[in-house]
Amino acid sequence: MTDPWHLLDLRSVNQPIWEHLLEQAEVLTDRRDPLLAGKRFGMVFFNPSLRTRTAFEVACADLGAHAVHLQVGGGLWSLEHRDGVVMDGPHAEHVREGFGALSRMVDGLGLRAFAGMQDIAEDARDDVLRAAAEASTVPLLSLESAMCHPHQGLADALTVRRKIGERAKVVVTWAPHIKPLPLAVAHAATTAFAQEGHDVVVAHPAGFELEAGVLADAARMAKRGGGSLTTTNDRDAALEGARVVYAKSWGATGHYGDAEAGARAVQSHPDWLVDPAAMARTDAAIFMHCLPVRRGVVVADEVLDGPASVVLDQAAARLDVQKATLCRAMGVTA
Repeated sequence: MTDPWHLLDLRSVNQPIWEHLLEQAEVLTDRRDPLLAGKRFGMVFFNPSLRTRTAFEVACADLGAHAVHLQVGGGLWSLEHRDGVVMDGPHAEHVREGFGALSRMVDGLGLRAFAGMQDIAEDARDDVLRAAAEASTVPLLSLESAMCHPHQGLADALTVRRKIGERAKVVVTWAPHIKPLPLAVAHAATTAFAQEGHDVVVAHPAGFELEAGVLADAARMAKRGGGSLTTTNDRDAALEGARVVYAKSWGATGHYGDAEAGARAVQSHPDWLVDPAAMARTDAAIFMHCLPVRRGVVVADEVLDGPASVVLDQAAARLDVQKATLCRAMGVTA
């Protein structure tokens, strides 16, 4: 018996599989064929979801599979993921038994578990996701973890292929917020654009660095694909000549564990809001954001509602790439 194919982090996806997934996403766009008839896909969510859950449920319906949604703490036992602990606290079941049992009932699993944002080293290990993958005997797809959001990154790459279609300067820019957010989406976007061979610039204020290991891996990927990866604290300079502006807020890891200090930090650079003046510095760039987005905090209405915005096309691409990963997990090619 071969080991199941898990999609946990985009950095583990080799180039042939990457190309296969994006090619299959195009083939499966608007397809409603029973390619997965009789298959069952279980989704376990520790955190809320709009696009991810909906896209997987619709993808399963379109392809003939049955989707099962489970919300931890809302109809599903609270789960423990650490090994060797005495479970005399709030967690009623261990991931080993929970995912072990689910693996005997479904053909594939998905898991969403956000960063704890208390300890960057702990988040970097992605303990919950890794524990679930160890316990699962069927393919496990990450529906966003502490460090990566693979399906968002795939949709981002597909969107730029569709809208630009060539190597381009892509700016992943930090944006203000009302509270500190995880690094996962910024990591996924940076990795995806590097995998595509774009010239990626990650712009953020001092103190908002992404995880060093992710940046090092993305730099190698970009170089291998003929592109580049740079970081800067000068957003205005970064925007010059950009064809893609990807806005996302994330917290400063130096304030992990201190919510008040983290909130003050993300609120201390309101001038990083993406407004028409910022977009005017670019080379007629498209504007991207993973959603949900806070209007007037992250991006001005004029940009979000304007002709440069492709955020709804980007969201729709989630359905296409999630059909592709489902098929890959189930061993089916369209």
